[in-house]
Amino acid sequence: MAVRGGASLDLIWKNHYTVRSPALFGQTLGIHNAAEFFIIGAVAGAVLLLGIAMMLAGLRRKGTKARRHRADRKEARNAGRDRDKAQEENDKLRRLDHDAGARSTGATAAAD
Repeated sequence: MAVRGGASLDLIWKNHYTVRSPALFGQTLGIHNAAEFFIIGAVAGAVLLLGIAMMLAGLRRKGTKARRHRADRKEARNAGRDRDKAQEENDKLRRLDHDAGARSTGATAAAD
């Protein structure tokens, strides 16, 4: 494939027919043969592909960060629920312990 591309470039380079210089915003670009026109087009295409690849890489990175952030938020939310549940259980046990202590104190006082 590289040989074919090299042969194509050689053929274009040896072909010396002239092209009308393209105008861009009222200014001519000064391109007068097909080889220069081809090379400029190839460079422009490569820059375009590089830009698209960079945009896709950025989107992929953004998606990965968003997934990680969602997982962190979910983990924090679950940790908060677990903390609240543990706090409720502790409060319940303290009340039971307090009630049991009050009963045993009342039973001791009644026995005296």
